Amino acid sequence: MRLVLNSGARSPRSRAFSAAVALLAILVAGCGSGAGRDDQAAAADRPVIVATTSIWADVVGQVACDGAATIETLVPAGADPHSFEPSLADRAQMERATLIVANGLRLEEGLDDALEAVEAGGTEVFRMAEQVETIAYAADTGSPGEGEDGDDPHVWFDPVRVSNALPDLAARVVATTGLPASSIDACLASYRDDLAEVDAAIEEMLADVSPADRKLVTNHDALGYFADRYGFEVVGAVIPASSGLAQTSPAALEELASKIEQTGVSAVFVEEQGSRDDAEALARRVEGLAVVPLFTGSLGEPGSGADTYLSFLSTNARRVADALGS
Repeated sequence: MRLVLNSGARSPRSRAFSAAVALLAILVAGCGSGAGRDDQAAAADRPVIVATTSIWADVVGQVACDGAATIETLVPAGADPHSFEPSLADRAQMERATLIVANGLRLEEGLDDALEAVEAGGTEVFRMAEQVETIAYAADTGSPGEGEDGDDPHVWFDPVRVSNALPDLAARVVATTGLPASSIDACLASYRDDLAEVDAAIEEMLADVSPADRKLVTNHDALGYFADRYGFEVVGAVIPASSGLAQTSPAALEELASKIEQTGVSAVFVEEQGSRDDAEALARRVEGLAVVPLFTGSLGEPGSGADTYLSFLSTNARRVADALGS
C-alpha cells in the first residue's frame, strides 16, 4: 500500500530543517548588512578629492592609486570645461572636498568664481598648470583675457610636463588628506614610469611623419603643447582662440584656407565631442583636406579608446600619425 502524505502537512524533521535554513539566512543577511555598513563607513572616512575635469580626475586617481581617497569629477566626460558652469550641488560638492585639483589658466572659465570662493573658505585648490613651464598660444590665436599673460592652458597634451608636476601634486595630496606618504610615493613612481612609456610610444608612433608634414591645423588652438613636445608646427586654427566657445568668420576661414594651400597641410583636427561644421566647410573649400577628430578637453566614454589619460594620449597620437604619416 502506498502512503500518500498531505502536501500541507510537514514532518517534525522537515520543520526543523526549514527552521535551520531560515536561521542561517538571517545570520548570512546580518553578516552582509554589517559588511555593507562597514564599507559605507570606510567610504565616509576616505578623504574626497574633487578634480575639475575627467583628465585630471584620472591622473589624481593614479597618484592616489590604492583607493584610499574618493576621486570625484565636476565636469562630466565629453563636456567642454570652458563652458561648464557649476550648479548648487556642484558648489556643495566643492565645499565638501578635502582638496580640489583644477587646471587653471582660465580653462574652467565658468568655474573660476566658485573655485575662488571655496578657496577663500579654506578649501585648498591645486592648479596643475601653475606647476609647469607654460607656453604662449601656438598659432598666436589667444584672445585677450584667456589664460594668464596669454599662456596656453592645455598643458595635459604633454605627458612629460604632467609627469614633472606630479611630485608637487603628490605632496599636496599627502599634506591635505593625511594619507601615508609611502603609499602615495609608490603610486607616483609607478605612474611616472607609465607616462614615460607612453611618451616613448608616441615618439615611435610619430616617427613616420616627415618634418615637412609636421604641420597642424586645429579647430581651436589646443595642441600647442603636443606640438612643442613632438616637433610639430601649429599653422592655424579654425576658431581663432584657445576656447571652442569663440567663433570664426568667413574672412578668417578664407585666410586659413589660403594658408593651408600654401603649406600643403593635409588634415584639420577637430574635437571628438564638439561641432565640426566650420572644419567641414573648410574641407569643402580645400581639396583633399581631411577632418580628423581628436579627444581634447575630456576623456572619452568607456570603450572609446580614450577613457584614461594614458589611452587619451595614445589614441590622439595614433590619429595624428595616421592622418599625416607617409
